[in-house]
Amino acid sequence: MINDKQFQKWILHPVLMGLVAAGAIAYNFEANSALTNQASAKEVVSLKKSTPKPVSQDQAIYRSDRFRFQFGYSLKDFVVDNKISTPSNNVDTPLIAVDIWTHKHAQRIRSGGYEGGTEYPANVRVSVYSNSRKLPLQKWVKQSNQFVATREFKTAKIAGQSGVKFKSSGLYENEHVIFISPKDSRIIVVSISKTGYGNDDAIYQRAYQQIVNSFRFINS
Repeated sequence: MINDKQFQKWILHPVLMGLVAAGAIAYNFEANSALTNQASAKEVVSLKKSTPKPVSQDQAIYRSDRFRFQFGYSLKDFVVDNKISTPSNNVDTPLIAVDIWTHKHAQRIRSGGYEGGTEYPANVRVSVYSNSRKLPLQKWVKQSNQFVATREFKTAKIAGQSGVKFKSSGLYENEHVIFISPKDSRIIVVSISKTGYGNDDAIYQRAYQQIVNSFRFINS
C-alpha cells in the first residue's frame, strides 16, 4: 500500500525537478544576455573580440591592426592622434607615433595655437620602432637619439611581456616603459612627459597608467 506521504513525495519530486530545470534555463538566458550586453559595450571605438573586463561608455579602445595592439583610454578626457611616418633606415624614426592629448590641448593644436615654433605641451605617446639589429632593450635605448640623459633602468612587465622602465630628461622630464612586440619583434615605447607645474601632469599620469594597464596584443 502507498501511504499519503509517499504519494505526495512522488508528486512533488518531479515538480521540484521541473522548477530547478526552469531556474537553470532562466539563469543561463540571463547570463548570456549579460555577456551580450558587455560585448556591445566594449565596441566603443573599434571592434574587439575579447578583453578581460568590459569597457564602460566613458572608455574607448584605440586599436592598430597594422601593429596588432590596442589600449584603453578615457573618451571623456582624452583624444588620440595618429602620426604615421614612412619607413626609414634611421632606427630612430618611429614607424608610428600615437599621441594622447587632453581635449583642451587637442583643440588648441588643431586651431594652430602651437604653430610658429611654439613647443607642444607635454603629453603621453605610444611609439613603435624597428629593431632590425635585434638589440637588447637597454642597449637599444642607449644608442638611440630619442632619449637624453637616461637613468633609473628597472625591469617591468606589460601586456605579458618583459620590458624595461626608465627616465630621461630634455625639454620635459620623461618616464618610459619599453618592450618588444611578440608579433613582429618591433620595439614599443609608452612615454609620459611632464612639465612639473600645473595640473596637466596629474591628468596625463592617469592616461599613462591606463594605457600601461590595458595594453594588449591582438591576434587579428
